[in-house]
Amino acid sequence: MEYKFIVNTENVNSYGYRIITEGIDTTQYEINPVVLFMHNRYGGHAPTGDEVIGRARLAKEGDKLLAYITFDTENEFAAKIEKKVKGDFIRMCSMYADIVEASSDPALVLPGQKYETITKCKLVEISIVDIGGNDDAIRLSASGANPKIKLLNQKSENKMSELKTIALALGKPADASESELLNTVTELKLAKDTAENQTQQWKDKYIALQKSEATKLVDKAVSLGLIPEDLKDVQINAFETDFDGQSVKLNKLITDKEAENITNGVQTQIGNAVQLSKNGKQTPSNGEESFDYLQKHNAVELARIRTEEPQKYAQLVKGYAEGVRYTPAK
Repeated sequence: MEYKFIVNTENVNSYGYRIITEGIDTTQYEINPVVLFMHNRYGGHAPTGDEVIGRARLAKEGDKLLAYITFDTENEFAAKIEKKVKGDFIRMCSMYADIVEASSDPALVLPGQKYETITKCKLVEISIVDIGGNDDAIRLSASGANPKIKLLNQKSENKMSELKTIALALGKPADASESELLNTVTELKLAKDTAENQTQQWKDKYIALQKSEATKLVDKAVSLGLIPEDLKDVQINAFETDFDGQSVKLNKLITDKEAENITNGVQTQIGNAVQLSKNGKQTPSNGEESFDYLQKHNAVELARIRTEEPQKYAQLVKGYAEGVRYTPAK
């Protein structure tokens, strides 16, 4: 009678490692498919003739290695163990194999795994055991030496969890590789640096424009006698901390001063115009060149004429005094 046992699965066993079923070489074992009890032939065990209690027929189904075990019913001890199996008192078996290759590749590591993944091994024997760790005997080797598998970095599992969290935060799939995440972070850093550089460039341009505007206003205020020449730099620096406030204040002072100068200039120039009239030097002014038009629509140009072309300004004032007014075309 055959009894079906699971010899290996690819889950993490009670010792913290796992074995890839496809990597189990059963070639030699199947030539002599012995079944022992509790791996009793190692560690100075004295042979009694009862070590072999049966034979096994192997099969692989997916990630499982199965053993169909037939007990040696002619052996008293083997028959005793079969009785316990048949009565469902023993349900486990364990394999003993020599490790050929092991890997610490994170892609092969499952949650709870502490040791490397065994990717290749050679099956030596299978034992019926009372309490197994899924692969108890794998911790031994044919020579009795320590196992070849190494302890994994204990931070591996936490690192994988952290990488998943980072991947999701970056809008990537949870299983994105470290290289993918690194590329994404590099791209984000480049985009950030580019944006910061562009922002700084625009900021520098804006500051330069503000300083240019501030300089123009201060120069105008100096020319009107509102600010002493030796305080020009101090006033320009004041714009750096409160550009809007300083602009409003200085523009109002300039406007008021220009209006005051225009008023004073009109009164002065009227007298000059009258004198010019007496001397027979008259240049009539009308249309958009009239004092009336410039005073209402282009005070800046009127101020310029007063400063740069005093004779023309006197003629405009004279015309205004004689009643010349701007009348829009209909």
